[in-house]
Amino acid sequence: MINPFKAIALLCLIPFLFGFQTRPIDQPASPGADAPKRKFYEYPGDYGEEVQKLMGQFKDAFGYELIEFGEAWRTDQIERLHSAFFELPPTFYKMPGFKALYRLNRIMADSGKLKGDEVPAATLPPFITIYKSQGKSYQVLVADQDPRVEFYNPLFYEDEKTFKNIVEHEMAHAFDMTHGFPSFSAEWLAIANFRILNMPALDAKPGSDFLFTFINDPKVDNYAPVSLRHLPTYSRQNLQEDFANSVAAYINYPYFRYSHPARYEFLKEKVFAGKEYFPKDEKDPGFHDKVLTDFKAAMDKKAWLEATRIIAEVSRGYYPKLESAIVSRLQEAVDSGPGLNGRDLQLSLASCWLQEPKALEFRKRLIIKKRVPIEKLLKNERCFRAGSDNFQKNLVKWAPVNAHFFREEGRSFVQFLDPVLGIAHSRGYNTQYVWRMPAKRAGSKPIAEGNLVLKEGGNGSVKIDLAATAEKKFVLPEGQPVILELGVKRMHPRTFKTFASSITQIRFVVQPWFHYSGPKRPAISVVYPFRAAYKDKF
Repeated sequence: MINPFKAIALLCLIPFLFGFQTRPIDQPASPGADAPKRKFYEYPGDYGEEVQKLMGQFKDAFGYELIEFGEAWRTDQIERLHSAFFELPPTFYKMPGFKALYRLNRIMADSGKLKGDEVPAATLPPFITIYKSQGKSYQVLVADQDPRVEFYNPLFYEDEKTFKNIVEHEMAHAFDMTHGFPSFSAEWLAIANFRILNMPALDAKPGSDFLFTFINDPKVDNYAPVSLRHLPTYSRQNLQEDFANSVAAYINYPYFRYSHPARYEFLKEKVFAGKEYFPKDEKDPGFHDKVLTDFKAAMDKKAWLEATRIIAEVSRGYYPKLESAIVSRLQEAVDSGPGLNGRDLQLSLASCWLQEPKALEFRKRLIIKKRVPIEKLLKNERCFRAGSDNFQKNLVKWAPVNAHFFREEGRSFVQFLDPVLGIAHSRGYNTQYVWRMPAKRAGSKPIAEGNLVLKEGGNGSVKIDLAATAEKKFVLPEGQPVILELGVKRMHPRTFKTFASSITQIRFVVQPWFHYSGPKRPAISVVYPFRAAYKDKF
């Protein structure tokens, strides 16, 4: 994960911590003179020598040193890392300027909701994106550090599939950084549907430099498929996360070539050197047809686990029509008679991956008919996360993220991400976005305030026209700082339950001469301080 403006890369928005398992130490069950004397476990041979041997084998195979930076590498960790790297294409080995993988206890800084001891990995160095007015150029300035990936303790508590996905994601960032940032190329910009947003400083003057970022298109429903542990809006955060998630999808998700054919072909040619991981369907169907055909085959064979796997793949994006068709097929299956071989429970568990409101009704009916025990559903991690209790106690508090103010054709907008929109819709809640610009003096009326209500759910990317949603007409002051506060209310139309989120606050200055929209196909140059040390390798 890379965040160019916080200068630290963070990967995961929904952390899961698991118990740390070690080799058992044989000890008496309780102290006492009669307790049998038992030896502590001893590693057969020289453990340090074995670690060094595995480190050497890793470097010989992939070209990278394994550095201990306050935390020692263990043999099992190196073996897991070796297995993950073995699945990467040769283009990810011996990358120019990339010398080592670091082992640390935790990331050195906390950020937002994430604590340092919850982050599994990070790719460095950080970078900033800035527009240089003198040369009229968009530049990516990479910090003067060696490129590297750092692995932290939480990574090694993950199951094998998640572990490999995280490693591949971070190595995608490393590939991006050491190959001139293909994620910033005009071709990837067009494929990924991001656009430049210029961001003036609060004290900006005509002709001064300014930062820029990229924002997603709310009208495009699906960006790169996300890991099942990530928030649904993760790939919309920036170009680099979309690129890294696409690389992980290329390796791990069989439907990626059908759901995102342009991304797939770009990566096949420019990143994977033609290497492929899944066979292509000779009929070359579209994504919807491929999924429904495979799902029908699994259901006809009563292969409930395979059907669940397909549903999980669909959950990596926003496909309301496809989800509706799948729920209808699930209902047909349970309507055929009492479930055999755990069918009803397995299909109920599978439905927890879906954000279609009919999926919740499907589970409720089976619970009411006592065909599925609710306690077994709540023991499932996915069902628990989608459950009423977690939604009402935790998710409703989440504030909007990645909020930006900008102007287009004389109108003012705020755009942001709402990762909870889908699950709120699945639970029957309407979502209301409430915004206000408080006055500078306490007790004075706000400059403006308004709201927007969504009843149909959505992909989690929201763009609000401030004038169109304001309670009354207003004029934004120019040339002086303005604060915009943004919050979310979740309202159930039948139970009348209402929940309010925390507040996101952004600060900006409206400059009448400033252009927020950058060119559609910008030429972006990357400045590498570490090129001087490794210029012979580029």
